[in-house]
Amino acid sequence: MIKPILLALIICDHIIREAGSNKYSLIGTFNGIFASNFPCTHPSLCVYIAITEGRGRVPCKLRLTSLDDNKVLFDLPGEIDFGGPTSVAEIPFQFNQIRFEHPGIYAIEFWAGKELLGSRKLNAQKIEQQQRPP
Repeated sequence: MIKPILLALIICDHIIREAGSNKYSLIGTFNGIFASNFPCTHPSLCVYIAITEGRGRVPCKLRLTSLDDNKVLFDLPGEIDFGGPTSVAEIPFQFNQIRFEHPGIYAIEFWAGKELLGSRKLNAQKIEQQQRPP
C-alpha cells in the first residue's frame, strides 16, 4: 500500500457543508477543553480530516486515546475510496457526549491501514470556579 498523506486534522466545535459549493466551514477550532469537575462529558467535538495520495479503497480509523493511561475513548473504523492519487478526501466527524474521566493529555489519531498518519493533542484541563463575593 502506498502511504496516503494527511493534509489536515483539525478539532472544532462545528463543521458546516455549504449548499451549492459543497465546501466545508470549520467553526470554533480549539486544542483543549475545560471543565470544573472530572469526570466530565463534553457535549460536542468535531474533527475534520483531509487526506491525499491514496490508491483505491483504504481502511482507516479515527481514535481518541488518553496519553496518561492509554485508555481508548473511541476507535471509529472506516474506509476511504480514493478517486485517484491526486484526489483529496475530506472527512468530517462529529462526536457527542464524550466522557473524559480525568484531566490530562489526550490524542486524536488518524490511521490508514496499520500506519498512524498523524495526531493532535487535546488538553483536558480542570478550571477552578471563581467564588463570587456575597
